Amino acid sequence: MKLIDVGAILGLHKPAGKIGALLHELFIVLAFCAFTALLSWPYINYLRDAVADSGDPYLVSWILWWDYHQTFTNPLHLFDANIFYPYRYTLAFSEHCYGIALPFFPLFALGFHPLTVHAVAMFVGFISCGYGAFRLARTLTGSEAIAWVAGIIFAFVPFRFHLLSHLPYLFSPWIPLLFEALVLFVRKRSGRRAAWLGCAFFMTGLTTISWFTLSLVPFVFSAAVLLTRYGLWRERDFWRRGAAALGLASVALLPFMLPYYLVSKLYGFKRSIEEVKTNSAWPIHWLSVENRNKLWNGMGVNIPDGAKFKLFPGLLPILFSTVAVAFSAPAERPSRVDRIETNPAQERWSMRLDIFIWVALTISILAVGFDRSEAFGGIFRQVTSERALAALAVAIITRLCLSYPYFLRGTHANLIQTLCSEQRGDAFWLGVILTTVGFCYSLGWNFFFYRICYDLLPMFRSMRVPTRGAMFAYLGLALLAGLGIERLAQVVAGRRPRVPRAAVFAVAGVLLLLELNAAPLRLTRGDVFPDAVTLRLKETPMRGGVVVLPAGGDFNHRHMLRAADHGRPLIVGTSGFNPPYEDQIELATRGGPIAEEFMDLLEKIPASYVVVENNLIAPERRVDYETFLARAVKLGRMRFINRFDGRDDLYAVVKTEPEAKSEAPMPFAFEAKEWSQLMKKDPVNLLGQFRPWSQAVYRFYIASYGQMPHYAGFLPDVQLVGQNVMIGLGDEQLMLEANLRRFAGDWVERAKFRALYKTLSSDRYVDALLTNAGITLEPAARAGLVDKLNSGQMTRAEVLLEIVNSRAFVEKEAVRSLVLLHYFGYLHRNPADPPDNNLDGLNYWMRELETSGDNARLVRAFMASGEYLGLQKSAASDKQ
Repeated sequence: MKLIDVGAILGLHKPAGKIGALLHELFIVLAFCAFTALLSWPYINYLRDAVADSGDPYLVSWILWWDYHQTFTNPLHLFDANIFYPYRYTLAFSEHCYGIALPFFPLFALGFHPLTVHAVAMFVGFISCGYGAFRLARTLTGSEAIAWVAGIIFAFVPFRFHLLSHLPYLFSPWIPLLFEALVLFVRKRSGRRAAWLGCAFFMTGLTTISWFTLSLVPFVFSAAVLLTRYGLWRERDFWRRGAAALGLASVALLPFMLPYYLVSKLYGFKRSIEEVKTNSAWPIHWLSVENRNKLWNGMGVNIPDGAKFKLFPGLLPILFSTVAVAFSAPAERPSRVDRIETNPAQERWSMRLDIFIWVALTISILAVGFDRSEAFGGIFRQVTSERALAALAVAIITRLCLSYPYFLRGTHANLIQTLCSEQRGDAFWLGVILTTVGFCYSLGWNFFFYRICYDLLPMFRSMRVPTRGAMFAYLGLALLAGLGIERLAQVVAGRRPRVPRAAVFAVAGVLLLLELNAAPLRLTRGDVFPDAVTLRLKETPMRGGVVVLPAGGDFNHRHMLRAADHGRPLIVGTSGFNPPYEDQIELATRGGPIAEEFMDLLEKIPASYVVVENNLIAPERRVDYETFLARAVKLGRMRFINRFDGRDDLYAVVKTEPEAKSEAPMPFAFEAKEWSQLMKKDPVNLLGQFRPWSQAVYRFYIASYGQMPHYAGFLPDVQLVGQNVMIGLGDEQLMLEANLRRFAGDWVERAKFRALYKTLSSDRYVDALLTNAGITLEPAARAGLVDKLNSGQMTRAEVLLEIVNSRAFVEKEAVRSLVLLHYFGYLHRNPADPPDNNLDGLNYWMRELETSGDNARLVRAFMASGEYLGLQKSAASDKQ
């Protein structure tokens, strides 16, 4: 076959000699640099601080920094990271990313910030993936034209843009390089190539544990096919040198793998099957596309969970791969072919396997239907569906290797002859293996293949998102697509001899770049520079760790990024697994008053300092923090140090740091605050720890009038309920209950209420309230309310209060009332007031909360809204 190289496509010629070859490789890398810059524009302009979001990129930035920092300070304790103090091996709570960090150590040495190094690594991730796939395809086929196609597809497949927040998974060049090393070693079993195989195997594990784990199965399958094609099953040099290379690589990986085993034993970390199920896709999700792709944006949005699983690889890679599968082409290399003749012994084994397959099929059908049930004496708790199906699959493959059934026989007697034939080359079979395995991986728990891997290979039990295994399918599709375009080029050359093959590849390459384009890419400017309190912590010695509040959610990502700046032991954090102290801190500070037991926890850990980032606290929660902190300072358990940047407060835990000195008075005093006065000061206090009582007043309006309250009348009503409710004295609930009963009594005497209900009979009164509320009571419960009204056991106010507090009513109105209170509290207006002029905003947030249940997102959105920030700015100006 005539080879087509990059020079033929681009009008260049590959220079001769080592220097020329090096320059040629440099040209390829620079070409992928240009492709990356174009398809991810304007990412290259913002490498100092560009991130997809302020979540995992902050976490990974810290990991990269820690790898560098600890390598040159205490390399023997690489995994004892400065997060989740005082736990050990905390780097092993997530990916260690050492192989990613290693090439960027010079940037850290030059003083680049962690977030900048992360942005550069992300950009290089696209380039290196393209180059890795290029090398694999070129090695397999000898054609640089096919290699360009494979590199473009693998580098810019939409799923890679879906991973922009997850550098460890976006950065996957060692996947194709590992398979290239395997192919090179199979073709020439030299010591040098064995060393490269061991290096690639080692770097795969050093870079990302997940990719290493997921590579094992297709690596074994590919090795089996290549050994069959090259007839190497009995060659000693292959096994001796290959085993030595992989064995040494495995030994070298032990220091990076053992900590994961230790943390699983120490802390019981293991992914539950439910987590794996939640992150397992269905075949239909291969038609849902990453929304950053400009051409296919919106495809799959109506598919259930289509927004979560975005696996579509692009239309052209699928079409080109189909051509490669459907139409045979001359092999890329001469293949070994051994015609296997049938004989009586072989026929007997075929018959036995046929019987076994029918039995296994029967058992598999039953195992799927009775999977893990107690039927038939509980036998299907042992003979699970995945085990039965795996046995069936192995039996079928064995049968095909022995001989094809008569209805499948063509030019080859069995699968081995098919694998060894000249009709298909190495690239085709590796493409098929990678595509098939990657597709099966993506289905996760929804297909027996991943379940059997989970059972047999312990490393699979640490992974939460099996859909990431689709990356192997994309590599397989990249290889097959290159072969498909080669076949199309041959067809075009046969019909239009004047059209060079290079032109076909050039057109295909341009079309692929257009289809896979994500530019202009939407980016976030990260918080690259440390703040004043972080710099203070860096200079402060301490006996314990640092707690930064608020904790949990997306806050901890920022805290970890700042931990890369101050280098002190951080107690809070976020990772693949969270230890008990982190969960306890989040639970203690998540909502409502912060109990004194939280102070006990800080002293127990022990914490040396507490940083309170007031600008990150929801306005309605600030009173909770201030009450707790003021009480702790008054009791002598905490000491206020200073406020930094006008917003960040630093406190010392006195038990751990008794010598810490206060440098400024506290910005607030310890005093009991009345809820009604807080609401007059700032309506955002409708929310917070007393939000359920605000929602109760809201339900008075719904039950009485069948419509939502208006801001102007609602706020004074809630203030009535909040009168004399002193925060932090311990009797708030009793006072609120009494106030609400009094409010109900006054409510039914209002002119509007009396005009509607004064003349109604008891049963009509109850029915009217229930109709307005939109709920239905059991006949007995409804009759009970009517009877109590008629007998005087309950007043109309008490019946109204009973309905207002009914569980069904509370649940029905929970979301709408929550969103409405955010309009009242943050924006001081009704949802339909200008600038909205309609209820679209209210309805949008109701849908979002009903779908995601993420109340914190609602808070963040209102806190960050321009309207709220404008109100805050005006309020600050008025004070001045």
